[in-house]
Amino acid sequence: MSPDDRNSIPAGLRRLLDSEGARVTGSRPIDHGTQFDLIRGGETVKLNVYRTGKVSTGGKASRLKEVLEGWRTGGKKAGGGRRSPDAGSGPAFSGRPRLGIDEAGKGDYFGPLVVAGVRVMGEGVAEKLREIGVRDSKTVGVLGVRTMAERVLAAVGSRNARVVVLGPGEYEVRRGAAGNVNELLSEVDAGIIRELASEVELVVVDQYAKSARSRLEPAVPAGVSLDVRPRAEDDAAVAAASVVARARQLEEVDRLSGKVGFKLPLGATHVVGAGRRVVEEFGEEGLAEVAKVHFATTQKVLGRDKNGGSS
Repeated sequence: MSPDDRNSIPAGLRRLLDSEGARVTGSRPIDHGTQFDLIRGGETVKLNVYRTGKVSTGGKASRLKEVLEGWRTGGKKAGGGRRSPDAGSGPAFSGRPRLGIDEAGKGDYFGPLVVAGVRVMGEGVAEKLREIGVRDSKTVGVLGVRTMAERVLAAVGSRNARVVVLGPGEYEVRRGAAGNVNELLSEVDAGIIRELASEVELVVVDQYAKSARSRLEPAVPAGVSLDVRPRAEDDAAVAAASVVARARQLEEVDRLSGKVGFKLPLGATHVVGAGRRVVEEFGEEGLAEVAKVHFATTQKVLGRDKNGGSS
């Protein structure tokens, strides 16, 4: 393969391949573009680069293919430039020093509440996040989000990330003391802001309650702006925090699944059967170790009506 062939791969994607240790072992012309053979260890991927700027992948599922799909579907044009603000398919990347905060697990019956803060310090880090394909974790698959989280943490550095994990037991104690889950989120978010906001110009938080701004403002240092709004994952720092929080939540759910001996489901709709199995095998105390028992779902799991009687 000639250097000219490899140069037809977008510059940002070439840098990603280099950082992932993937090699181009061959290429061939296809209709309107070039197909490249990629290899990393035992993983192989077909990469199609079209003259229109479009990129697609082929081959068996693998971590390398997930990384490439993350880049492809993230906020990046194949030509290496920025998307226009109204492109709508990826977050906005900015070099302005900022802290993004998001949570995972708030609506899931099993597992912890996880809150993550990610600090993006400059254009270099923002560009790395773009190349990774960072976006709202809800648009990333279960396997892909873990790989993406690892790469986010490597890109920003450990001192620029904070992850708070509240397992079901601690979650219930702190939620009860705070009064409700939104007050608890305010406490955790404020702690992350106090820890990471001293070197940034902007703090961006995904809005979890109408009162969030007033609750968080006292924790924000003087001279630092605070942006609290719905769907804040359109900011790259919040999207990165979303990915890190979601990956850690999934890791903890897997750990708790190992503890009870079967896979605990995500979400809050199809969980009653799993909850009843936990109670059958480990009792109500066992349920409290793996589930957010203040959810109304618990009454269904225990077979009780709203007045506390047996159904």
